Amino acid sequence: MPGRHSGTAHFRPDIEGLRAVAVLMVLAFHAGLPFAPGGFAGVDVFFVISGFLITGLLVREVERSGRVSLLTFYARRAKRLLPAASLVLVVTGILTWLFIPRVRWAEIGGDLVASAAYLINWRLADRSVDYLAEDSVASPVQHYWSLAVEEQFYIVWPLLIVFGAWLVHRHRLRTRPVLGALLLLVVVGSLGWSVVATASQPETAYFVTTTRLWELGVGGLVAITSAHWQRLAPGTATGLAWAGLAALLLSVTILGTGTAWPGYAALLPTLGTAAVIAGGFAGRDRGPVRLLGAAPMRDIGATSYSLYLWHWPLLVVAAAAWGDLSLWQGVAIAAFSYLPARLTYALVENPIRSAPVMSRLPFVALVVGAACTVLGVGAGVTLVRGMESSIEQTEAAPGAEALLDGGENPMDAPAPGRDADDPSAVDEDATPATATAATHDSAPDFADTGPDVSRIDLTPEAISPDPLLATKDLPALYARGCSGKVGTTEVIHCVSGDPEGELVVAVVGDSKIGQWGDVLEQVATDEGWQLHLYTRSGCTWTAASIDDDGSCLRWGQEVHDRLLGDEQPDVVIVSGVKHGSGAGSGQERRDRLAAGYADYWSDLGQVGVPVIVLSDTPSPGEHPVYECVSEHRDDVSVCAFDRSDGSGTRALQAAAAQVPTATFLTMNDWICPLEDCPPVIGDVLVYRQGSHITNTYAVSLLEPLRARLVPAVEAAVAASGASSP
Repeated sequence: MPGRHSGTAHFRPDIEGLRAVAVLMVLAFHAGLPFAPGGFAGVDVFFVISGFLITGLLVREVERSGRVSLLTFYARRAKRLLPAASLVLVVTGILTWLFIPRVRWAEIGGDLVASAAYLINWRLADRSVDYLAEDSVASPVQHYWSLAVEEQFYIVWPLLIVFGAWLVHRHRLRTRPVLGALLLLVVVGSLGWSVVATASQPETAYFVTTTRLWELGVGGLVAITSAHWQRLAPGTATGLAWAGLAALLLSVTILGTGTAWPGYAALLPTLGTAAVIAGGFAGRDRGPVRLLGAAPMRDIGATSYSLYLWHWPLLVVAAAAWGDLSLWQGVAIAAFSYLPARLTYALVENPIRSAPVMSRLPFVALVVGAACTVLGVGAGVTLVRGMESSIEQTEAAPGAEALLDGGENPMDAPAPGRDADDPSAVDEDATPATATAATHDSAPDFADTGPDVSRIDLTPEAISPDPLLATKDLPALYARGCSGKVGTTEVIHCVSGDPEGELVVAVVGDSKIGQWGDVLEQVATDEGWQLHLYTRSGCTWTAASIDDDGSCLRWGQEVHDRLLGDEQPDVVIVSGVKHGSGAGSGQERRDRLAAGYADYWSDLGQVGVPVIVLSDTPSPGEHPVYECVSEHRDDVSVCAFDRSDGSGTRALQAAAAQVPTATFLTMNDWICPLEDCPPVIGDVLVYRQGSHITNTYAVSLLEPLRARLVPAVEAAVAASGASSP
């Protein structure tokens, strides 16, 4: 994005106009205009322009002096980029403090720090494969990822030019062929990796520098080969530029969020941009050159950097303050962003960039740049400290233990939906949320209990954990690295419980079984079980191909083979969230998911390994419960939500009904004991990310869970042993 001069020594108005095209593409996409589904490719246009401008600048310096002044180069970048970027970071921090819920401050503060350090793209790449970050919404500085890519390019590429200049001097070679060959190696390697990574790691491929370098490199190749483009006939050059603009128009209209990106699809806007730049050398004042060089286009292009910086934070903050934006609200805010962008250009960008002292003394520019970076980091640290100072320290709270009926041992009470005098009689009117289901004739009934709902207090004086810390309230298996990350196929196998226990219990599935990790480990330790953990975030354990990149199916098959091989347990405990499985209606997709469950569980049953199926937990919807509680501590009842069985429960129930060796259990009557699920029970916050319960609340369910799980495991193992030959 930065830079004002072309690969020649003269200013190119058409490139200024091309910047306008790039930023308008991005604004149209972010504003939600329906005719611009591929507007995100405007960032790729910027990459090509930047690669062209910077490479041209460096090559001319090598040709003129035989060397590159790194001090001067980095000083020029610092005074051009950092003042405006840091101003927007500081203002974004202030807007976050004023309008965005406090629970998001720490994450946004970290984003501000990473943006100031130009590392935000790697932070976002890591977050994209962190299933525990599922509640993360768009950061107000998320767009800084592209600036980070460019800055990292600006660090590496001049060093490569220096190396090329050394080769030229040492071996008396021609400058441009040597530099072109070096850059071509970068382009080919990065493009190849981009195609591979986009197919295998799409979540991270979008953000990381290694998949984007080739786009900047393509622009650099145009600069290095500028003499060739200058010799084109005007008609040919004009046709080339028109073809490039047509490619950009196609990018805006035929690409979309479903396009695997960047990968080979990014060739369309990248080569289109290169064609426009190349055609402009000899196109003179005609066709695309005249169009792009028109005064309105030059004006937007001149402010494109500030416009890019300002529009996104304003959109995100407005959405946080007003809720989901309508199309016209998005368009209005994107248009309004031109005002602060123009002021920033006139009062910050231009004055600092043009200051004579900055040109005479590059060290001064670097000091100014460093000060700007410190300001951006300070804004982020202030947000983090502000959130930390708001955390309320609380003592241990009873949670679900507060709902035990008079302290009665839940092992001695009848199950919901069962007759106390005849435990074998099941009440057909019992709801799925309060009944334990899917026991089979071969497995004896066992006793369990439901909560005493009269003990629920919706006006707690304290809440544990503090809602601001909810996302950190996790079972220990995550800190121990016992759960695979999104996109991975590696099977992570951890052992806990009683290492000498004779009964081997395998725990398999996604984060919905993982959320019970600490409780299951405690039960296993107390009961003398060996507990073997096989969990991977985002992967239900099913033979059905779910809607991901195929990594879940490969992971699940490996777990399946292990459990039927040398790692065969005595019993398996599973759970899972709802996942899409192919095309069709919701019922058809759910049926395929259930059939995939049943395939795996039946295979286990054939070798004498029964399965205990634990229901999914009720879903609170899209709005995070902990965020609502944080904003309504004095009246948490406004954060209650309609009771459900959990999005994944129907498929689990259907599969359990198909497999004679499967037993279905639910704890949802303890998690949502009322028609409107309370967000706080026994002074304990019930939910963290999505529909996952906090570890604190899960641990408080130790005795109710033990009351249902232990008899189920014992009955299933006994039935399996009795049916074995």
